[in-house]
Amino acid sequence: MITQGNKNKNEFLGMPFGTAMGRLRKMILFDLVKKCGLNFCYRCRHKIESIDDFSIEHKKAWLGVDVKLFWDLDNIEFSHLHCNSSVARRMEKQPIIHGTPTGYKSSGCRCKECTDATAEYQHQWRKTRNSVNR
Repeated sequence: MITQGNKNKNEFLGMPFGTAMGRLRKMILFDLVKKCGLNFCYRCRHKIESIDDFSIEHKKAWLGVDVKLFWDLDNIEFSHLHCNSSVARRMEKQPIIHGTPTGYKSSGCRCKECTDATAEYQHQWRKTRNSVNR
């Protein structure tokens, strides 16, 4: 049941109060992480520049393994949201080779170097295909 106080907060904030509090906590955490110089991705080691690309990641999987791993602060790292994806997690055992189309396609990395390398590869492929088709 939503109390009148929370209803007023929801209306004033334009979103559920719990959602707003979650966003505020994330903003505070990201600000502290930056001030401490810890805003580097656990996966790709590049700087996390934006709160929109900031995520908290468990280094070791906890679900179905051990609930203690969920709460273990030594099991927590920060990463880019796109590096902390299911694709990246599936390929965890293979090292990411940054700046290559393989890093982008096989490892699921979306850092600037891997994205640029994939774009260049696609550009060259289209150029070659177009010259062959003429």
